Amino acid sequence: MTDTSLQAQVDAQLLEQGAFAPLELLFNTGRLLYSDYESWRRRELDLLDSALMGNTGKIKAELQQAISYARRIGLVEQPQEFLPWHTDGKSADSASSTRPLRISMDTALQKLIGSRYIRAQNLPQMDLFFDNPIVALTNGIVQALATRNLPDAQRRLDQLYAQAPTHADLAAFDQLLAALSHLGHAVEEPRAELAFLAEVSPTARRLLGAQSRDLLSPLWMQLAGALANAPFDPKEPDLHRSFAFAQAQDWAAASDCIPRELNWQWHAPLCLRMVESAFQRRKRVEALAAWCHVCWRAPASASESVTRLRQPELSSLWSRFLDEEDPLPEVDFPSWLLIQEPALILQLAEDLSPADTPAEDHYRAVHRCLRARRARRQDEELEQRKLLQKSNPPLFQLLKTSA
Repeated sequence: MTDTSLQAQVDAQLLEQGAFAPLELLFNTGRLLYSDYESWRRRELDLLDSALMGNTGKIKAELQQAISYARRIGLVEQPQEFLPWHTDGKSADSASSTRPLRISMDTALQKLIGSRYIRAQNLPQMDLFFDNPIVALTNGIVQALATRNLPDAQRRLDQLYAQAPTHADLAAFDQLLAALSHLGHAVEEPRAELAFLAEVSPTARRLLGAQSRDLLSPLWMQLAGALANAPFDPKEPDLHRSFAFAQAQDWAAASDCIPRELNWQWHAPLCLRMVESAFQRRKRVEALAAWCHVCWRAPASASESVTRLRQPELSSLWSRFLDEEDPLPEVDFPSWLLIQEPALILQLAEDLSPADTPAEDHYRAVHRCLRARRARRQDEELEQRKLLQKSNPPLFQLLKTSA
């Protein structure tokens, strides 16, 4: 990944969770599958690094670059310990459940992954942290939730009710315990479960930070399973397994299920999920193809979608597109993209879209023109340029100056 991409990952985590965790970077860059992480947290894998995908040296270099940026913007290192998840039949106080998990035999990699970076003012005051029983209780609840230990979380929450009956987060913790109680149970009403998870997710991120993934992801995966046979409904776009997979950040599963929907390219929500999942899996051409469909299906909200996706490469391309001296409408981004990167005609199909709107016809004309130029078929190139000159003069001028 480029330095810019890594910096964007740090900034995004800081914005969403108030901290940067290198472990999260491994998920977001496709270096670590959540299913493998789950196996590690269940002690089915001895070392986490055995599940990392890619060259270990490159992974370490990426982590070091991201951490260097985190330090440059004033974040402070805070070591983390990862405890195994609670499973039925094992005591929360057993030696197995209290012994920290091992990340790597490589001490440098262990340190890189086993830390997070937070703003200096958010560092806990250790004397207060240990001496204040209320702080200790709330942190115990957080730890119990993150390790999926419902009995321990309930016990600590009962103590918090008794010791601090006016605590501001009592109702929020109740909600998170309710969420944990859903784990391992079949989803009978997907619509109600979707509403519940949408409501509880911001609370989980606020109280658990990066550890909210350990509570929320399996719940979203359960919902995805319940929606396995539900077709996409434009009236309820989130009631589809691709949305649940995206929330669980299972990008491979999201990318796999979207093309199974007939004419998925006609639906902007599915296209946007494909853009995000493809970028996360480092499938640039696949992501750009899906983005072309977004521009054709939902041009009015394209700029807002770029901001929300926070993909550095897409943001850069979009800024260049908007900065053209002779501005083009959003629907012409796919044509503009081909002109900027003619080699894409070898990777993006001429018939990328099944529709026959003017914008999509212009894309096909640009594609044919560039293909004829590449093959030195001058008559065919001239024919397509004449068509564009008549139907879309700004695109014609841009194509003309690119020759």
